[in-house]
Amino acid sequence: MLALVAQNSSSQVDLHRKISINVQNLFIPQTLHVIEQGYNFFFAYNSRQIPAYDRVTMNERNIALKKALDKILSNRFAYTTIGNHVILRLKGINTESEDFIILGVVRNSDGLPLDSAVVYAVKENKAAITNNDGAFHLRLKEPTQYIHISCPDYVDTLLIAETLNNEKVIKLCRKDISTKPSPSEIQALDVSSSQKRFEKLSLVRNLVPQSALYLNRLVNTIRSIPVQVSFLPGLGSQQLTKGLNVNRFSLNILAGYSKGVTGFEIGGLANITESNVKGGQVAGLVNVVNGQINGLQLAGIFNYTFSKVTGAQISGIGNISNHNVEGLQLAGISNNNKGAINGAQISGVLNTNLRKITGLQLAGIANIQVDKITGCQLSGIYGLASDINGVQLSGIMSQTTHDVSGVQVSSILNKARKLNGLQFGLVNIADTIENGVQVGLFNFVKNGYRALEFTKDETYYCNFMYKTGGKKLYSILDAGIGKDKVGVGYGVGFIQPIYKRLSVNIDAIYSALLATNSSDIYQGNLMNFRLGLNYRLEKHLTLTGGLSFNQYDPDKENERSGSAGKISFTGNSSSMISQAFQNNKKAMWFGWFFGVKF
Repeated sequence: MLALVAQNSSSQVDLHRKISINVQNLFIPQTLHVIEQGYNFFFAYNSRQIPAYDRVTMNERNIALKKALDKILSNRFAYTTIGNHVILRLKGINTESEDFIILGVVRNSDGLPLDSAVVYAVKENKAAITNNDGAFHLRLKEPTQYIHISCPDYVDTLLIAETLNNEKVIKLCRKDISTKPSPSEIQALDVSSSQKRFEKLSLVRNLVPQSALYLNRLVNTIRSIPVQVSFLPGLGSQQLTKGLNVNRFSLNILAGYSKGVTGFEIGGLANITESNVKGGQVAGLVNVVNGQINGLQLAGIFNYTFSKVTGAQISGIGNISNHNVEGLQLAGISNNNKGAINGAQISGVLNTNLRKITGLQLAGIANIQVDKITGCQLSGIYGLASDINGVQLSGIMSQTTHDVSGVQVSSILNKARKLNGLQFGLVNIADTIENGVQVGLFNFVKNGYRALEFTKDETYYCNFMYKTGGKKLYSILDAGIGKDKVGVGYGVGFIQPIYKRLSVNIDAIYSALLATNSSDIYQGNLMNFRLGLNYRLEKHLTLTGGLSFNQYDPDKENERSGSAGKISFTGNSSSMISQAFQNNKKAMWFGWFFGVKF
């Protein structure tokens, strides 16, 4: 007598899943039925091999399914999972005989033939697909092995091979689609979505037989084999069932196709894997994995992984990962990752990433990071991130769409929404500076300090300053017009409110003096340190005035500047500058300024 079931096919039963069981003095078949009822999977076994009258007493919580079965069956049985069935097979029995053929016809409950139903011999790993008449035949050796029959949208079933030695009609019932799907069936739908994207890849579509992909979708089982040698996925007697094999070592002369790898796989041109790789996978051209990488994935041209990478993904041209990377993603040209990265993403040209990075993102041309970076982003030309907590360094432009907490550096343009730290570049732009500073020729803060200042001092008839930056720290662009000369410069300043309308500011400005009446245009440099007092008359109008300390250096080309003279407290700074320039001596003096700013 055989205990068989026909049930809805869903995702494969995991023998390492945790179960809880509490039975007292039950027979073994009753105990197995208790487990079936609690966890929505089913056992298939030969009732003559099961010690039916042995009793079981067990109270276990969070025990692995395999370990629980070993206790119940005294470790005398081996287990094979296929769909939501667990096949129990007595160890040490070899029932092989001469070859025999099984044949039959698969029909639905209305008697209509079902083409494309899969008939799979579990022990021998052989399969056939029914024709338009629903008929099949399969040459086997062991008559007592299980035959799994499945078809899309129908309830699968298990039969014994020897019952099919004469042509037999096998009826499958349509699945009940009105019931709410179980969690395992929802997970199977997610896997199916990933499977469709995997099968649409041109490499998979052109190298792997469609019948093998179809069989892999329907038969949810895994066979672990020590070695597989393949020339091409479509060649060989086992071409239909290669997608069910998990190989410890796989050698693919040109290209190979398997369920997974738990050791090492090497392919002359390409490796195509339906599930996970644990260990190493090396290909001359391309690796494609519809699962996780736990170890090394190395390709001469391209790697494509649909799930998580833990370890290293390295290619000569490009990498694509649709999930998280824990470790290293390295490519000669481009990396594209749709998950988070905890480690490093490095490419010669371009990196793109959708979720958070903790670590390093380095590209020769550009980095495009949609989410936050905690660590360092280094780009040869352009770097983009949502938020930076660390360093963002680019050759031309660094940009964050939200906040910078740390350092943002580029040669031309830096742009951020909120700055907590340093922006260093020719042009710096921020919406708000909470606790930081901009250092550059042009600094713009949307919600910061901006002022246009016009002053008169002892050196210039009129001095124009544009001040912009944070609420306290700002940068200065300076232009002055004096007698027979003009000055252009750059500086930094600090402003501090002291009482209602009053504030004080300290400015440091470095200017180049240019003559307007001489062929010797460059007249040296002027350093100006100002201490000012400001009184706000109206919202946008402020009076300003104060004292300054000035140092002029002729800085004549190819000549050493002379020593400084005495500091002057009075006198005409213009004549002092002219005399100092002629004598090639430095000049220092105290000065004054007053004016208005808007």
